[in-house]
Amino acid sequence: MSADNTTDISEPEGWKTLLANPYLAGPIKFVLPLAIIPAVFGLLYLIEPYQQFLMISGLLAAYFVPPAGKESIIPIAIVMGYPWWLVTLVIVLLDVAVSLFVVWNFDLALKIPLVGRLLKSGMTVGRNYTETQPWLRRFSTIGLVLFVFFPLQGTGAMNGAILGRLLGLEKARVLACVCAGSLASSLIIALGADVILDVYRQDPVLGIGILVAVVVAVLAAVVGWRLYKGRLRERTPR
Repeated sequence: MSADNTTDISEPEGWKTLLANPYLAGPIKFVLPLAIIPAVFGLLYLIEPYQQFLMISGLLAAYFVPPAGKESIIPIAIVMGYPWWLVTLVIVLLDVAVSLFVVWNFDLALKIPLVGRLLKSGMTVGRNYTETQPWLRRFSTIGLVLFVFFPLQGTGAMNGAILGRLLGLEKARVLACVCAGSLASSLIIALGADVILDVYRQDPVLGIGILVAVVVAVLAAVVGWRLYKGRLRERTPR
């Protein structure tokens, strides 16, 4: 056997070896997702004037408090003058941080008082969806993306990551589904809000008309969805 072959065989696998060490993997998996959030705020502090930084920080803090979500935070940020790409990037990064934390630290997070309560609430939401939407188990990957994509109360990155766990998906697939759903949803909302705002600036009447039509369509979709869920519950044998 040559010296080169010996070197190749004994060479460590880098980060895989690092994460295989339980004394290092645990702290890394716990700290890394949490570090993304202050990193996002730090980036905003560097690129935004102080007053604008304070305003968007308040919006992002509200994003973590139900019932606020993409459908409210993103349009408000767009109206306040923040570029659509920045708002999209920030929201997606926050969703990545939350989903990564849940995927990597679910069992440990359940033991944290406030976080554990939120996760248990998310588990209830996930179980309800899997019971009323049995197709989620057959098309788990697409279903999880759609679950995160539609900005309805109870969906989102955290509950999407929990649902992926309940469906038995691999951690990497759960993270990929949550990121895809978050990116698609955030982009559509941000671009839609930006277009409506541009139309309003050129023609206020037309802009308001488009906004009203969008709101009516969303409300109709939400009401129809809840009626559909109610009928499914009535048909489900107890």
